[in-house]
Amino acid sequence: MFGLWKSSSEDFYHLLESGEFSDTEILVGEEPNTKTFKTHSLILKTRSNYFRTAFSSSWIKTENNIITLHKPNISVEVFDILIKYIYSGVIKLSDYDTRTNVAVLIAADELCLNEFCSFTEKFLLNNERSLKQNLILIQKTVNQLSQFEKLSQFYETSINEEPSLILRANDFVMIQQDILLNFLSEYSSRLNPIEIWDKLVEWAIGQSNELPINTKEWTNNDITTFGTIINPFISYINFEKISLTNFCNNIKPFKDVFDKEFYVQILENYSFNEDSHSKYKIDIDSKIITPSHAFLLGNLIKMANGNQNCTFEFQLLVRGSRDGFTIKNFHKHCDEKGSTITVANIKNSNEIVGGYNPLDWNPKCETSKTKESFIFSLDKKELEKFIFSKVVNEDHAIYRNRGPDFGEKTSDLRLLEGDAKKGQCHKNSYGKLIRQTEGTFDIEDYEVFQVITFEQPCEISDDAEAAEADPEVSEYNEYSDYYEYYEYRYREHEIYEPEHWDY
Repeated sequence: MFGLWKSSSEDFYHLLESGEFSDTEILVGEEPNTKTFKTHSLILKTRSNYFRTAFSSSWIKTENNIITLHKPNISVEVFDILIKYIYSGVIKLSDYDTRTNVAVLIAADELCLNEFCSFTEKFLLNNERSLKQNLILIQKTVNQLSQFEKLSQFYETSINEEPSLILRANDFVMIQQDILLNFLSEYSSRLNPIEIWDKLVEWAIGQSNELPINTKEWTNNDITTFGTIINPFISYINFEKISLTNFCNNIKPFKDVFDKEFYVQILENYSFNEDSHSKYKIDIDSKIITPSHAFLLGNLIKMANGNQNCTFEFQLLVRGSRDGFTIKNFHKHCDEKGSTITVANIKNSNEIVGGYNPLDWNPKCETSKTKESFIFSLDKKELEKFIFSKVVNEDHAIYRNRGPDFGEKTSDLRLLEGDAKKGQCHKNSYGKLIRQTEGTFDIEDYEVFQVITFEQPCEISDDAEAAEADPEVSEYNEYSDYYEYYEYRYREHEIYEPEHWDY
């Protein structure tokens, strides 16, 4: 019996190959990949309910007794596989890859080859590894064709057990935006956020004909395009769970895609989270500020002088409680020492005020011009409560022959007023008032530190071992972005103020 069937199927197959007695021409595919198959309507109607219905419908054309049919949605390769099965009853799916077999399944469903569909679905499920590598195709297939229940169940089970399979699929870039948004909305909390970011970069490149594959070749316009594409997804990334190293290497190059306020929030996690940057402190001999304060001040200096490739050491020059509170003692210890940071704690409060002078203190000079000086206020307990105010009137930045004195007239910040433990604060030559109110105040102590600069290489190696061996080169400088954006907040919008000072 089998021998007779085999012989008959071979006869039908040769009939297909020769085109003899054909009465139907089916044009398959889209230009330029098209092919006309010469077939036999009786065989097609016998084997497929689709053709039985199609050949009785009014939408087919007949010319010179030849039925013509057009199937642009089925590729030449897929239709060739199916038509040979229709004629011979023979199929060897193992000869084709998963993507081809899925396309065959979809087309077979359209042609109402139900038995063949069941066979193909079962065959696909026998190779779960390949299905997972093509998971976006499977997702699209089961969304469109819910009748493949076993395939749909495989997809749902796989994603629920391991959501990252979506991100790691070979065809991830083919996922549609709305599907990806829904997926992240449901599963982002179970995914590695840096993996989400990296895959979004890859996905964005796949969505655009303009973005180079190598992100190092991107122009400002390319980054803008990238930002537009990924903007709907940013809220699904938990940046707090991304390591500082990964942030520096993978996200920082694209900082311009973020809203400035949101970028500040991201950086706050690293700047003010003890676990994130406990090793990024500057050791300092101070009774007023902490190593974390010193670290912050170091980055403010870098922002002011524009040199991001350096680190600092703060060397104590004078302390009021040790050396006295006279202007004479101040100059004795601090003159001709180069750039300095001055800090003072205000009596009966958590408030610290101070200023950065990039020039020498010199009793023989009065006012000095610089665009790099700034004044600031800090909180003893809460690092994020600081105000940064850069000089705006460069001609009256520093009065070098007085005590620590920043700004003209009544001074934006002056210490040792009248050789006493007093200071005063007004708004004249600097962009922002660093206290809630203008006027004089009492200080408990003050300190001045010489700022010693250590230059770092201008370019950072991409080698992972180099970054690990010297994390300060790649990561220490990252906080400058934070302070840069805080300056933007202070000076442009002036929306950030310390909520409370304890007086």
